[in-house]
Amino acid sequence: MKLRATVRPSSNPIRLVALLLGFAFSAFYAGTSRGVFVFGDDILMQQVTASIWERGEVTVASPHWRGDNARSILGLEHNRYAKYGLGQSIVALPFYGASHRLFDRLELTTTSDRVGNLRSGPEVFGTGLTNAAIGGATVAVTFLVAVELGFPLLVALMTAFCLGAATLLAHYASTFLSEPLSALCLAAAVLGLVRAENMFQRPRAAQGDQGNASARKEERASVSNAPAGHAWLALSGFSAGLLVATKVAFIVVVIPMAAWVAYLGWTFPTTGRVRILVKHFLYWIFFFALWLVGIAAYNYLRFGTVFETGYGKEGGMFSTPLFVGLSGLLVTPAKGIVWYSPIVLLGVAGWPGLRRRREACAWGILGMSVAWLLLISRYYQWYGGGCWGPRFVVPLLPLWILPSAEIFARFRAASWFRRAVIVAVVLGSLAVSAAPLLTSFDQIGSALATSRSEVEATSWQLEGSVPAHALALLPRSTLRTVELMVGRLPVHADDPSRFGPTMPDFAFAHYGSHALLDWTRGCFLIAGSLLAIAAALARPRVTPALAGDDGPQG
Repeated sequence: MKLRATVRPSSNPIRLVALLLGFAFSAFYAGTSRGVFVFGDDILMQQVTASIWERGEVTVASPHWRGDNARSILGLEHNRYAKYGLGQSIVALPFYGASHRLFDRLELTTTSDRVGNLRSGPEVFGTGLTNAAIGGATVAVTFLVAVELGFPLLVALMTAFCLGAATLLAHYASTFLSEPLSALCLAAAVLGLVRAENMFQRPRAAQGDQGNASARKEERASVSNAPAGHAWLALSGFSAGLLVATKVAFIVVVIPMAAWVAYLGWTFPTTGRVRILVKHFLYWIFFFALWLVGIAAYNYLRFGTVFETGYGKEGGMFSTPLFVGLSGLLVTPAKGIVWYSPIVLLGVAGWPGLRRRREACAWGILGMSVAWLLLISRYYQWYGGGCWGPRFVVPLLPLWILPSAEIFARFRAASWFRRAVIVAVVLGSLAVSAAPLLTSFDQIGSALATSRSEVEATSWQLEGSVPAHALALLPRSTLRTVELMVGRLPVHADDPSRFGPTMPDFAFAHYGSHALLDWTRGCFLIAGSLLAIAAALARPRVTPALAGDDGPQG
């Protein structure tokens, strides 16, 4: 009899691929970690972590009078506090606790600025690895969302890989800023809603005929899946709460997310829609409200009122014209996301396909994106300070990368021109994402604008923009990084050239440490090995079957 190939999707270990993918990118980000603090946000959030671990308090040591970005806020009894959300500091506790035990033996040089704020050392390096784990988890969760949306494992893996390696996430996972945690919270909240929808909703084929046996069977299955579906709603609500605890401004994103929850309840395939809607919403809102209680307690402890976050008047400074902020975040060469992560263009092209595949998810992504962009575009510091790219857009990247799975899924059927464009966009995104890792972007100089006037004055200037400048240095910095990694160039703590713009922005370069160089080598080896295994497991397994076999067809 004639043989044919039969694809058995169920043989693909989805959870194992997700774990391998998450650990691979966590290892990669651990190898590229900067290991030092250069911003005010990371200094103050780390001081809150240290205060909780050491003294059970939330005070910070950074002075209030200091006029830079590490300025503390005076609260009750003239104690000093950080104005930033508590989420990042809480998640970092185990990393801070393990920092001395694990990294004291590396003999890393501890340095402080002129007012005593730690800038480097075992505590800083260990705490900074928080985002390595968070970044890997974000990649893994994005992979799971793509699988839940019905994409093949290999397509889902490619989508998650592009998020981890070809977007701004690659850079921010090497810092201690809170954007990667916000991205993880958004991805996890969406995963909970998509997974709950898969459990609650019956196939569309059965929805058209309420009277047949198939429809009744699917309805009973949906009802029996309700407990598990409620657990996923709880995960979504908890993640949304942690998102707000990380940055309170994300409360605007919760509004379209809550509408999504209501939609799931209203479309539940059984009678009593209003009762089901209320039940779904209560499951979600309860776990979301747990974090609201924590935020209120944190604010009251610091300032004596639940409504003061520490930002004061700064929290209401939405003075930027909408067009200036919105165009600046999206398309200008100075800060536009299309220049720092061109792969988001594939997400824009794939959104109509995602809408046809899963309408609720597509509209939910659009609603959350619009809500956040409209808010942050009006903020007086919409550009995020003297940092690489549009920092405030980073949390949305898991949402924006998901529709690109539609493009990857149709890659083989596309014309040669479209395939060439897709490959070019992915390779270009990988190059731009590598630039701030292999080039010390904060050493670029005048190209890195740090004030609103500087950013807006140079927004539309392509020549001399930060990504253009970094890409011009990329060939030399790549060569130097390879020479350092293979041992052709020495690493010396007293070598001033290691601070140049063509040096890699890795911890071993900042510390001049051979031990950290070996750390980076080992992390890269682990990351490459795990990623290769994940890719092998994600490939569809094809086995010969008899033509008369009634098994699952490819």
